[in-house]
Amino acid sequence: MKKMKILAVALAAMFTFVAAPAFDTGVATKGVSGVYSGTEISFSRPAFAEGNGVDYQLGLHYIPLVTRTEHYDVSDEKGDLLRARWTGIRVTGPVPFEPNINKALDAYTANESKNFAVSSKKMLSDAKLDHSERAKYGATFFPAFEDNRDIYVRRADSLVVSLLESGSSYMGGAHGMYGFTGKTFDTYTGKEMQLTDVFTNPTAMTNAIKQQLMFDYPKASFQGNNGASMREMVDQLAKEGHLFWTMDPRGVTFYFNPYILGSYAEGVFTTTLLYSERPDIFKHDQYTEAITWRGPHSYCMEIPSYLPVRLSDSPRDDRLSVMNDPEELLIDYCGEQLKDKFYAKNIRATFVSSRYDDEERRYLYVDYQKEDWKHAVRVYALRNEPVFVGEYAMTRFISDMVGTNGEDWYVMTDPQQFYMTAMPGSGYAPWTKLTCRVGANGAPEVYEAEGGKG
Repeated sequence: MKKMKILAVALAAMFTFVAAPAFDTGVATKGVSGVYSGTEISFSRPAFAEGNGVDYQLGLHYIPLVTRTEHYDVSDEKGDLLRARWTGIRVTGPVPFEPNINKALDAYTANESKNFAVSSKKMLSDAKLDHSERAKYGATFFPAFEDNRDIYVRRADSLVVSLLESGSSYMGGAHGMYGFTGKTFDTYTGKEMQLTDVFTNPTAMTNAIKQQLMFDYPKASFQGNNGASMREMVDQLAKEGHLFWTMDPRGVTFYFNPYILGSYAEGVFTTTLLYSERPDIFKHDQYTEAITWRGPHSYCMEIPSYLPVRLSDSPRDDRLSVMNDPEELLIDYCGEQLKDKFYAKNIRATFVSSRYDDEERRYLYVDYQKEDWKHAVRVYALRNEPVFVGEYAMTRFISDMVGTNGEDWYVMTDPQQFYMTAMPGSGYAPWTKLTCRVGANGAPEVYEAEGGKG
């Protein structure tokens, strides 16, 4: 079992995420005329951080981002050899006060592109060998090797840009492997952040992680002997610098991949240490006494399917998870479920926290690709239970016409200013760039369209 845990750590470390470094400063989008042109976006919104029950204005603003996913598929006469995709990320539009985050994400993307090129070459060689060996024994089934990598943006503002990196692979055997890692950057300096930048004391941090895991997973296999195996593993991972984490607007989330704390069937364990719940373990600003890295009240956060997120320390267990199969989307919010029947094969979900009249309102934006290859976004209000608001003929998807077999996506970072792309039936020319905000009922409101005001 110990060997499996060590292997899982090593495999998770492989799940870094890459893209071709040939991004322009702007994002290539398709306008009404069908001509691609660079775009810019200027995000500037105030936000607040709390310390000792007092709000201190930080003047936070949001960082506009776009992701690019490239697909790399290789076949031979027996069928697919390798199916792979990788994702990169960069700033789109000007960031005059934080130019270093632009440089940092460019360097990150270029570095991971090199790593992916090496790993995919090795994987392709192994796939050819596997097919050859199968053919010797008269096999009729030749499974493709897989290497899939993606990025989910957990936070992107003038303090922190935090990326949740997901990866899955299949290299023969009974099943594949998957896992999550994280990268968090100081937006101003562009430097990758360490846990010592966030927490006051490593022991206090690990004790809080262990306590929260025991509370979050009362039926987990690690509960035996008062969680002794889990406690030992958390301490070991912290000591070796192998804790995987992201910084969210409301706290820090840790990810424990399959085999680390339990069996493969138990999947990924996640736990979030919230600023509001454990203020003493986080570093504070010496002048304002506010928690240094606390994020804005209004924010957007991308959520992978089947990975629950803890939203607050509400006594009603404030959690959200999104699950999907080709015919149904299941939203589980605070124990209340909504099943929505539609072609939910390829989705990208974004949690939105918006404030109106000093009241927090929560929504879920789910981009998906229809069976006719068109895109749309479905919006849900998260109240006492999840409620369907409506479907809209627009999407964060930008284009799959740029580069070779690639696709670009806008990232929602600011509920009051984000980009969407018009689809047929939206009332705008298809592929028009739309600047939107989250409306009072959660629906996207267009206030500017490419070439004219909304």
